Amino acid sequence: MHTELLPKGVCASIDRINRAFVWGEEDGKSKLHLVGWEKMILPKDQGGAGLRSVRNANLAMLAKSGWRLLKEKDALWTQVVRDKYGRGKENLDLFRSPQGSSFTWRSLNKASPLLMRGCAWNIKNGKTTKFWHDSWIVQEPLLNLAEEEIPDSRRDEVVADLTSDDGRWCMERLEGLLPPEIQMKITSVAVDKLSNDEDTLFWAFSSNGRFTTKTAYESLLPEGNDPDTKFWKIIWSLPVPERVRCFVWLVGLGRIATNALRYSRKVSDSTDCERCNGQAESILHILRDCPPAMYFWVRQVPSARQHAFFSASTADWLRGNLAAGEIEHVGIQWPAFFSIAIWLLWKNRNDMCFKGISATLTPPSLTHSIVAKAKLWSEAWRAPSLLPFGRRAAAARITANIAWSPPPEGWVKLNIDGASNGNPGPAGAGGVLRNEVGFWLGGFVAMVGEASAALAELWAFHHGLDVAWNLGYRQLVVESDSQLAIQLIEERHDPVHPYATLLAAIRRKLSRDWLVRVVHVYREGNRVADWLSKHSLVYPYGVQELAHPPPGLTTILQDDIQGVSFERRIVSRHCNSLSPLTSV
Repeated sequence: MHTELLPKGVCASIDRINRAFVWGEEDGKSKLHLVGWEKMILPKDQGGAGLRSVRNANLAMLAKSGWRLLKEKDALWTQVVRDKYGRGKENLDLFRSPQGSSFTWRSLNKASPLLMRGCAWNIKNGKTTKFWHDSWIVQEPLLNLAEEEIPDSRRDEVVADLTSDDGRWCMERLEGLLPPEIQMKITSVAVDKLSNDEDTLFWAFSSNGRFTTKTAYESLLPEGNDPDTKFWKIIWSLPVPERVRCFVWLVGLGRIATNALRYSRKVSDSTDCERCNGQAESILHILRDCPPAMYFWVRQVPSARQHAFFSASTADWLRGNLAAGEIEHVGIQWPAFFSIAIWLLWKNRNDMCFKGISATLTPPSLTHSIVAKAKLWSEAWRAPSLLPFGRRAAAARITANIAWSPPPEGWVKLNIDGASNGNPGPAGAGGVLRNEVGFWLGGFVAMVGEASAALAELWAFHHGLDVAWNLGYRQLVVESDSQLAIQLIEERHDPVHPYATLLAAIRRKLSRDWLVRVVHVYREGNRVADWLSKHSLVYPYGVQELAHPPPGLTTILQDDIQGVSFERRIVSRHCNSLSPLTSV
């Protein structure tokens, strides 16, 4: 599948085998397919089961071979293939199938549309990427988005031609030529004209710029528009056995085989519940309202919560109970207990209907059995001996009082923050310099453009370090409430990372002849920078230095000087939030 395009008939046959396996078909006897295949192959956070369409998986794997052909230029096999079929072409122009090419080469070319959508240019010095012709800011040439005719004299411009030596974009040269939203995307891109690093291709569908078959495959699926992404993530992260997760997923989709559903599929003569022989057997009835289930829940749910519990609709009932992670019952977090309980109630119903082995199980004995099994399964799931197999014990949390703390005597503290209205969306950065008594020494706001929150945080580092250096401070504590930004700066980043150029610039600034400590702080101790970053969105593109604090900051600055604190639940091992994470 990495080198040959499988025939459509073969892909369809494998998909049929997969569907039969999922729903338990045996000896050619068809069973009820509760969820359509189009839904099954969606990612789990989109309400699917995370299975794969063979055809799309084949294209994703072919794209991986194509990506290696583009990036592994020194490998012997790529040299042979490029010499035979490439005809001197480079980058994406390589995928132009000449006459008489082999089936393998034609197969790789079938994946070229996917590669062309996923490949983008990572700007370093900007001297090789064609500003108007290459796909570097969006997944098509900017020439196609121009609002006016681009003069012939400018059509061969490279990215570096539109920036100054200090990396600032010459936006006046683009005025009226491109839509405002495209201009905002452009200003968020870092360019280092003085670097010797050439622009390189990166994979736009992954956060780190590296190609993965997973992201290539998911890019072939219909664009996700499920508003319940958080809900599905909760289901698939429940601390319960996988079979229970799968059952809760089916409940969330409304697809368990109750008599009501079986009747609608014409595989049952009646919708009636076989336990109470009265009401139609819906999902809510069998799991909550049927007398044995109600007997069980009345004894588990506190009386103060029972009205809301028994009056909720199916969707609200499920979502409310799965989101109640702060509640414990019999030593188990409520979402886990609830999930195990509804699965055991369903299993008991099936045993009674199809096997007859639980027909005599009384409601009290059923209640006792469910609680006992829930405890047993939960204890087994949390057993330390099982934790190395991909699961981690829940971190202990404590309540801490968080406040801004002054720097040591002789040092200056730089608090920085980034904000994105949409993530990605209009983004800005802000920062403040203060001494050991909390006196304002300087600050800045910077409108970045359209960017993610992480990119805005990195721009806050970039501009904040420049402001501190230019003001002459040489002993600096930098505080940020973004652990991700600090982690990106600390780690050795891949050259294909989308933020590689900006990260390299930040590290160069940190390596100047000065003492800098980079520290993570919670948002409650970073309120001034938070205010400035949000305030920066009203400014035009660029950095605005602030010699004096804006009027709206007076109260927050006074609170910081007086040591006003705010309660926050934090992981106990992070209680010392002022320990330096980076020291240069």
